[in-house]
Amino acid sequence: MSGHDLAHLFSDHAPDVQRFLASRVSCEATAADLTQETFLRLAQLPDLQAIENFRTYVFRIAANLATDHLRARARRRSSMEDREEGVLDHPDGASTPEAALLAKEELATALAALEELSPLCRRIFSLNRFEGLPHRAIAGRLDISLSTVEKNIARALNHCRRRMKEASR
Repeated sequence: MSGHDLAHLFSDHAPDVQRFLASRVSCEATAADLTQETFLRLAQLPDLQAIENFRTYVFRIAANLATDHLRARARRRSSMEDREEGVLDHPDGASTPEAALLAKEELATALAALEELSPLCRRIFSLNRFEGLPHRAIAGRLDISLSTVEKNIARALNHCRRRMKEASR
């Protein structure tokens, strides 16, 4: 399918897709971004003509992107809440010198453990844990299987846990 055909499909379907996404993610700007991402995914397909029900296919992609976005947003909120709880442990904002030193040592251990991972494993872990991308999005971005993403995240977590446990002995 040519770029012209995709442009035509975009102009025909994008407003409906964007309204659908806005109802899912409750943000017009995010819905606009996800709409573009939906059509970028379509542009990467080798043959749009092979799609039997284009509208259903487009909305499935959009729904999956919305779900991925909402999951990532929930993870970020949860992470922020966890950090806020930690702040409440020291309401005056002060940390003891011992706690600061321990935190620095733990951070150095964690960074060293991450450096020991293969570049692919480190990249997958970073996309998931630091950028909040879901497994499917990582697989799509890196053009690897979902299984590879899952195995590498598990490998990275296990390696970091092992190194942290060794350092605490």
